[in-house]
Amino acid sequence: MQNITQRSFGINLILMTILNLYPPDKLTFSFKVRAYSIFLISVPPIPVFGVLYFLVEKGLTTTEFNENAFLIAEMTCQVGKFLPFITNGTRIKKCIHFFESVQFAPQQKRQKEIINKCCRTCKRNSMIFLVSIVAGIIFFASKPLLMGKGHKLPANIWLPFDSKSNPVVFGCVYVFIIFGVAYAAFGCAAIDPLIGGLVCLAIGQLRALKDNLQYLNEYAETQNEDFQSDRAKVVQIIISRCVDQHNAILRFVGEYEVCFSVSAFSQIMGSTLVICFSCLQISKLEPMSFDFVSMITYLSIVLAQIYVYCYYGTILFEESNSLNDAIYMGTWYECDLQTRKSLIVLMERSKRPLIITVGKVLELSVDTFAAILRKSYSLLAVLQNS
Repeated sequence: MQNITQRSFGINLILMTILNLYPPDKLTFSFKVRAYSIFLISVPPIPVFGVLYFLVEKGLTTTEFNENAFLIAEMTCQVGKFLPFITNGTRIKKCIHFFESVQFAPQQKRQKEIINKCCRTCKRNSMIFLVSIVAGIIFFASKPLLMGKGHKLPANIWLPFDSKSNPVVFGCVYVFIIFGVAYAAFGCAAIDPLIGGLVCLAIGQLRALKDNLQYLNEYAETQNEDFQSDRAKVVQIIISRCVDQHNAILRFVGEYEVCFSVSAFSQIMGSTLVICFSCLQISKLEPMSFDFVSMITYLSIVLAQIYVYCYYGTILFEESNSLNDAIYMGTWYECDLQTRKSLIVLMERSKRPLIITVGKVLELSVDTFAAILRKSYSLLAVLQNS
């Protein structure tokens, strides 16, 4: 039977392994060299040569600027997003497999259903992201060919030579640009649902923990019948297990912030500019044209990227904040004095809700998502009036 990580992120780990963003069990020097080489060849050149194109080319129109600006902003944010997976890959790998610990093994049928539902949700999100990314790459790669624009590259970049000097050179540059964008796109298809999905699994563990506490006496009765032991001792064992599980969830959130803070912060900051430039470009396109549909597809993917982070961050906060409610809704009044004291200690421990912060300045919440949209709209208004 597959473990929880494979059931939730099997396709993500395959993509990350292909892209050299997921280290092997035994980290080797050759893997590091390969990972850095593919990364440096694929991601940085497009934004660097794109900016040089803006600086060198004269007489650029607003349309020509918009066509490249959103791509440069998106590719630039991928530098900060992917780099931690290469420099800190071993620690990130441990964080990805954090929920395979025995402390998180569900004990009851209801809790198994909760965890299985979270696994299915993570797998569904990953598949949706992957299909969307594939569609976006097809639009991007085929646009110059379908629009009949002759020898036109998918993105305008500065080159120290004439890319249109002969078909072979043009084809090589064309493939190079597609390769770089595809690397970044498939990396996002693997990493974005993974980062959001890990929080989803933490939410599932909190729900399982709440179920254990709310139906404490019911589960104690079942175990007491199975093992013919003292009921009070069984209750104390379950509470002790709940405390260990809660502490493990707290450790996970701390480790999660260390591992993914830079990646999530880079994506959120870059998305503010990407959304702005994409909306500006859409406002100048003819509705239902090829460019219009491709930009709408791209904008939808960008919005989904940051919404997944923010949505699950909000749900994690709400679930952790309602842990005390689950204890109170249980039959604690039927417990002995020692058990009640243990529950009070756990309630005090859980008064501080779990809040995920990225870049040490931004909370992952729907409020942050709304703030990103407002900032993007403000910047869009400035650009339209300039």
